[in-house]
Amino acid sequence: MKTLLERFGRLRLLAGLFTLLPLLALPALGVVWLVQSSFGVWWLVAGLAALAGAVLLHWLAGRREAAALAQVYTAPGGAWPKQAQECWALVQRRADEATLEEWPLDDPTRLGQLAEQVLRLVAGHFHPRSARPLAEMTVPDTLMVIERAARELRLQVTDNIPGSHRITLAQAFGAQTLKSRYDEFKPFMKVLQLYFMPQALLRQILGDMLLGQVVQAGSRNVQLWLLKEYIRKIGYHAIELYGGLVHLDDGRPLEVATPTTAQDLAEADATAEAVLEPLRIAVLGRVNAGKSSLINALFGELVAATDAIAGSTAEITRYRLERDETLRALVFDTPGFDFAGSDAATLDAAGLDADLVLWVTAANRPDRAEERAALDRLRRAWAAPTRRAPPLVVALTHIDRLRPLREWAPPYVLDPPAGAKATEIAAAVTAAATDLGVEVSTVIPVCAAPERGYNVDDALWAALLFELPEADRVRLLRCQRARRDAQDWGILRRQLAKGGRVLVSTLRRRGRGEPEQGRDL
Repeated sequence: MKTLLERFGRLRLLAGLFTLLPLLALPALGVVWLVQSSFGVWWLVAGLAALAGAVLLHWLAGRREAAALAQVYTAPGGAWPKQAQECWALVQRRADEATLEEWPLDDPTRLGQLAEQVLRLVAGHFHPRSARPLAEMTVPDTLMVIERAARELRLQVTDNIPGSHRITLAQAFGAQTLKSRYDEFKPFMKVLQLYFMPQALLRQILGDMLLGQVVQAGSRNVQLWLLKEYIRKIGYHAIELYGGLVHLDDGRPLEVATPTTAQDLAEADATAEAVLEPLRIAVLGRVNAGKSSLINALFGELVAATDAIAGSTAEITRYRLERDETLRALVFDTPGFDFAGSDAATLDAAGLDADLVLWVTAANRPDRAEERAALDRLRRAWAAPTRRAPPLVVALTHIDRLRPLREWAPPYVLDPPAGAKATEIAAAVTAAATDLGVEVSTVIPVCAAPERGYNVDDALWAALLFELPEADRVRLLRCQRARRDAQDWGILRRQLAKGGRVLVSTLRRRGRGEPEQGRDL
């Protein structure tokens, strides 16, 4: 006000006020006219009708808002291992139980306490035996998580708050100050409104009673969503941090080919180079189950040696598979786990490193106790909290050798079985699922013999493609683990190299009798 007086002077300000008085008097004179005439009642009815319409529109907007917010939430990582998924269930339960009464959004102290509780929940899950679970993190990983969370918050504010890219902090605090000033003078304004415009005051009071509840309901929906999203966002990044799932970004995509894959690919095809990490499909089973024949059927050409000698695959053989732009993979043909020269540890490692396992079992051999033992050994290793079990598809081979032996007239209808051969095949599928402890739907009856090929190009491929999304999650977790290991060794090498240079420089200065100087790392 003092600035206005100094700039314009009292007389000019009074002149402007007198100029505006007729315009300022029009609303008051209009209300007086409405009170004195018969139109005042109709004006009040119309105002109440407009208020009712506004209430309805706000109610519809609130429902639409609640439905939209239900579709926007932080989801768990698609490639998280079992331990991280279990922790996310705890975080989600904490978010579902949170209330605005317990954790008001306008109380920074309480929100800080809530964040600490979520961090303790996650840290305690990953480090249950640690006396200080919150301290079980590395400094670079912590800074990376802060950077990612800040970036996500910036994008959310920019995308969802209109004009946020133009609002400065000074303007935001100024708007908050103006609102507090308005709240201070609001009672005096209502007194003046009661004296000059009683009908307008009545309509406003009714609006505050009816419309205010609807607006408050919409606002509560947003606030409750913000509270739950706050918990989920903290929990997500805390799981990435304490679960060791953060990798320091070096500008390369996560799915870049690993050194192990580069070596395997060179053995499979010396002319091929992998830009991104392919799927690793391990073909496992007993001797003479038809693994190599099945690989030939999958490739549509002769790539693996078959049935020249019993157990012709004596070591792990790698093949590069590309099919119709839908699948790029390295296929590992393995010797039977019961082969005399096979190494159980090597076969187990092939199963542990696989993104998808194709287990081959013969339909005409019901003795599957050894197969179940070998598969259960892999399952126990897959069940580790830090791992994600690869999807398993069972190929039931040699179905042409089931009774009646001389009958072979595919295709066969199995549900319900049509004919004696179909009945035997359906029974063999159920027996294999029971013996191996898998779902019946994952057992695909096939014949991989070149002259009798059946169910490979359709049913088996369909089963493999159905499991691709989960196999891809296993691949991403494997890439993340490989990147983490390479990152740790790379950082250690750089630190040792820099430390060695500092040590040599220090020894040289001491040898020349020079004083210590600041270290330049």
